[in-house]
Amino acid sequence: MNVQNGGKVKRADATRIALIEAAERLIAEKGLADVSTREILQEAGQRNQSALQYHFGSKKGLISATINERTMQIDQVRQKMLEDLDDDPTLAQLVEVLIMPLGELMKEKAAGANYLNFLSQAITQPSWELRRIIEEFNVVGMLKTYEMLDGKFAHMSEKERLTRQYVLFDFAIMALKRWSLDENPVRTLEETLSFVIKGSVALARLD
Repeated sequence: MNVQNGGKVKRADATRIALIEAAERLIAEKGLADVSTREILQEAGQRNQSALQYHFGSKKGLISATINERTMQIDQVRQKMLEDLDDDPTLAQLVEVLIMPLGELMKEKAAGANYLNFLSQAITQPSWELRRIIEEFNVVGMLKTYEMLDGKFAHMSEKERLTRQYVLFDFAIMALKRWSLDENPVRTLEETLSFVIKGSVALARLD
């Protein structure tokens, strides 16, 4: 690759990242339905109106890419946690693998709040299906964890098993989001993660 082409690639990557970060911030602040593509472009400092379409195809494509960007970052931590588990982990250990990696992002208060607020908007959309999203983006650690959770719920019907997993995910996201947005939280981050993990395990065990 020559220097000129290399510069173009770097600029394209910078534009893509700027659009993703702008979408995450704006949707976290205003809500998914109230953010226009024009606002995202302005927030990202892009005068070229076709930049979003070039990189993502549509607003929906940008939202998917935004979820994917953070999810893959978090999933690297999750994969390392899975490597440390034995062959038959407990339900609590699997829930920890799902939730604890979010804590790494939440250490950066603004980034954690933006992502969790953004994600809480996404999960309320009619088209949102957790397992489909995981498979579509090949979120390896999360997919493996949910497959192992399937084993813990093997006595249930597929519909009940998936519903239970969705409830656990939604509960964790909403609870962590509230902590991230609270300027003076009662609990520390570590205490909040422990609370959410215990609450998720309890939900999983409900009849």
